[in-house]
Amino acid sequence: MRRVGGICAAVLAAAAMVTACASDPDDAVQLTVPQQPTTIVTVAQSSETFPANGVTELVDALDNNFRPQVLTITAGTTVTFTNVGRNVHNVVPADDTTASTWGVLDAGFAPKATYSYVFASPGTYNYYCTIHGTPTAAMFGTIVVTAP
Repeated sequence: MRRVGGICAAVLAAAAMVTACASDPDDAVQLTVPQQPTTIVTVAQSSETFPANGVTELVDALDNNFRPQVLTITAGTTVTFTNVGRNVHNVVPADDTTASTWGVLDAGFAPKATYSYVFASPGTYNYYCTIHGTPTAAMFGTIVVTAP
């Protein structure tokens, strides 16, 4: 009987240890990645540009993803990216890893930092965090800009 009691105590202790380990709250905020084509297709940018229209949309950079992952806006809309995670991130166009056309590198995108950009030309803008993703996996996103 004493041996059975010892085994029961060991099982209960092991169960308590397993349930005490919980996932990081930031890691629990995962987006379901929509089915993506195997290649990223970027729509050719229109030469027609539209001035800022006073509309601002928000994209949060968490520690594992961007939310929303896909955003559709009209040309002239400002998109403000906010680093709401605990780590440094960046927002880099998939076809411009130096962020020379738009985007923000990690030196300017620490936790709580923001970056805004007016998307003036219709097209599809694919971007990612070079620290935590690739253009097609992990921390990446797409902004679809339509004509007004």
